[in-house]
Amino acid sequence: MKKSNFFTLMLMGCSLCFLPACSDNDDPDNGKTEPPVGGWTIKTIDQCPDSGEKLTDAQMDAVVETFVDEVALPTYKTMVDNMNKLQQAVDAFAASPNDNALEEACTEWRNARIYWEQSEAFLFGPADLESFDPSMDSWPLDKNGIDQIIKNGNWDAIEGSVDESETAENPAQNLRGFHTVEYLLFKDGNAKKAADLSANEIIYLQKAVKHLANDGTNLYKAWKDGLGDEDVPTSYAEAMKKHDGTYTLSSANAALELILNGGNGMAAIANEVGESKIGVPVDDYAKDAAAGKFGEDNSGVLGVESWYSWNSLDDYEDNIQSIRNCYYGGHMTTSFGEDDHYTYDEENPGGISKLVKVINPALDSLVMVQIDKTIEAIRAIPAPFRNNLDAPEVTPAREECANLKILLDKVKAKFQD
Repeated sequence: MKKSNFFTLMLMGCSLCFLPACSDNDDPDNGKTEPPVGGWTIKTIDQCPDSGEKLTDAQMDAVVETFVDEVALPTYKTMVDNMNKLQQAVDAFAASPNDNALEEACTEWRNARIYWEQSEAFLFGPADLESFDPSMDSWPLDKNGIDQIIKNGNWDAIEGSVDESETAENPAQNLRGFHTVEYLLFKDGNAKKAADLSANEIIYLQKAVKHLANDGTNLYKAWKDGLGDEDVPTSYAEAMKKHDGTYTLSSANAALELILNGGNGMAAIANEVGESKIGVPVDDYAKDAAAGKFGEDNSGVLGVESWYSWNSLDDYEDNIQSIRNCYYGGHMTTSFGEDDHYTYDEENPGGISKLVKVINPALDSLVMVQIDKTIEAIRAIPAPFRNNLDAPEVTPAREECANLKILLDKVKAKFQD
């Protein structure tokens, strides 16, 4: 993927707050860990006063509509399109098993994965209410359970409802989804050989992909039209735009807070990437390595999400790109291995940035810079991540994710009623 250049944004920030630039004494760590943007850092930005300009309802409504129509819906639509291509590729492989067909299925898995990961900044709404997130993307998977199904052909085991209770035994969500498909398709970052898949593994692959595509289709439908059930009876997209109390969305402020929230919104995924997706495996690796456990005997290695495909670092980057899409107000149009293309104007974004720029231009510039710094830090980690859990580049990536979460929390506070 093409790298973003955040130097231009740093220059832009210099004119955005009409207060003297902070001196080294104003910065508690003397700027050692972060260069100032327009004279401000994460540690000093609270000292920069807001502009005093009040946002209008029309301005906020327009940004919420942009999020729905230019970020959420097209991201899910492209994800579903790519899942359907994945299903077609898997069915073609099943009809005529060969290495080229299996490699094509792997490529389509990666293409679908891009847009799922780029939806993780908005896992609220239907993804939460209908438990699509755990159904489609539970990790770690139940490898022993999967191997048992391959052996006995008990396909009904993957069709059950999501059960995330602590007492759940062999819950269905751990036997299906992206990672079960990944496990069946990949080995050591590459497509398996067609001859390595048994007849039952091919059947399992078809059934898991079909379930994944159905989940993705229903997730998109829940946003666009509603599902007509108790949890998502009507269009979630329209509820966000109207914010008339449906789904407890009673104002534009409430919708913006939801997008930015730390539970399943923008701030949440920034934290999850740094603390859970990167941090937990790294800490577990260090603990087990100290006890002399390495390779697949090390729980840190096994805890890395997407390690069968070696897609982990792409996952994490796409998670931060999801934040970027929400902040700028658009989506990516790219496929695996291609340069990045965006539907938004990076110089004049129409997303949440447009509002923050009115409230506090310096904060807006700082967030823009931090998003790109976080992506760059993740890109700096050597691949595959599972083989480089002790790389020195890991620590800066965790720190940049934490810094991004801090700034997004500050942005969210600007919209609290």
